[in-house]
Amino acid sequence: MPAITLYRPALEELSFRQSLLSDPDTMAYNRAWGGTIDFPRERWADWYQRWLEDPTGTRFYRYLHDPQLNAFTGEAAYHLDEELGGYICDVIVSARYRGRGYGTQGLSLLCQAAKTNGVPRLMDNIALDNPSVSLFLKAGFREIGRNETYILIAKDL
Repeated sequence: MPAITLYRPALEELSFRQSLLSDPDTMAYNRAWGGTIDFPRERWADWYQRWLEDPTGTRFYRYLHDPQLNAFTGEAAYHLDEELGGYICDVIVSARYRGRGYGTQGLSLLCQAAKTNGVPRLMDNIALDNPSVSLFLKAGFREIGRNETYILIAKDL
């Protein structure tokens, strides 16, 4: 399994995020919420300020980087969701890199970063048809709720 790192992208490196979100194979898991996501260059600066320069500490965003390949393989993030009353996490691995352990490592690194940053618990609401539920359960998350659309999982850090 390749050793990866969490990488803080520069503004001009958001082109990777743009390609990740626009790839139908990568975003197939997001079918329940519309599939691909438009992330045009004109939105980058505002998004970057909100996610990477957030002074409140309620948002965290990094790329998954494989130094052996010198390539970005995905992204990992969390943010405070006041409606759900906790920090929602997200790990997306590019379809071309799936099945190589990047999701497992990325989720582990994200949990470590959240704990270091004082986040007591991470949650995610995962669509019922999304196979990544098993990844989260193997990483120590547990189901805490379910409705007709998603499974709510959580892990105390």
